[in-house]
Amino acid sequence: MTIKQSLLWAIKILKKSKILSPALDAEILLSFTIKKPREFLYAHSEKNLSAAQLNKFKKLIARRAKHDPVAYITGHKFFYDLDFFVNKSVLIPRPETETLVEETLKKIQDTKYKIQDTSIVDVGTGSGAIAISLAHHLPHTKIFATEISSGAIKVAQKNTKHLKTSVTLLRGNLLEPFLKSKIINLKSLTIVANLPYLTTHQYQKTQPEIKKYEPRQALDGGIDGLKYYRQLLQQIELLITNRQLSVISIFEIDPSQKISITKLIKRRFPAAKIEIKQDLSGRNRIAIFEI
Repeated sequence: MTIKQSLLWAIKILKKSKILSPALDAEILLSFTIKKPREFLYAHSEKNLSAAQLNKFKKLIARRAKHDPVAYITGHKFFYDLDFFVNKSVLIPRPETETLVEETLKKIQDTKYKIQDTSIVDVGTGSGAIAISLAHHLPHTKIFATEISSGAIKVAQKNTKHLKTSVTLLRGNLLEPFLKSKIINLKSLTIVANLPYLTTHQYQKTQPEIKKYEPRQALDGGIDGLKYYRQLLQQIELLITNRQLSVISIFEIDPSQKISITKLIKRRFPAAKIEIKQDLSGRNRIAIFEI
């Protein structure tokens, strides 16, 4: 079977399974199978696949037809121009989360404190995509990342090593590693978090790729989607009280949570200055506040 014939076959299979992007997914999986860029597929469309290649490709298409995400099938996902390893222990990094990285970089560059006096902690790091992306652009800034899942920690460790960045990974729930030890002695801390923020109802209505394969604990934020942000805000208050730090917090949220997250922050930190930033689609995505 030629490359062209293989793609046509795969697209037909994926369409029957109601995959939203059958052609693109077929191309990515065939490129992954034969270890060539997608451009190669069209420049050599009449090239025959070997029996081993065809067999592997058919197996990958069978997985995708069951809505297994492409990123989990290939084990790779690009985020902020870096190639991350992912598996089912971690959430697949989303394009909208790149806005969180962008806003953090802007804030660090604009902060009134010197870079060497500033540290960053990525709370609930998952694959490490946020922390590692920040470390890649801020090589002289101390960056920590916390994670409660042992499976996710292993993925983050692999990505840190593969992408050759210096990120200190800490096992624990949200900011617990900081509250329980004398890890930091700085004037300023930037807390970055992309915690589960879907409501339970939203989670239950997500597409099969998400609901069936991605870890629920990385997505479901409870009845109003803000269960974990409540916990984090309480921990931030304890951290400020115990350490006398100046804190900048940068959270990714659901666009519908602009008012509710603002109320939560104001309830605990009445004097906080809060900004809501939009993602590339013009949707409210990032909440930033300083204390």
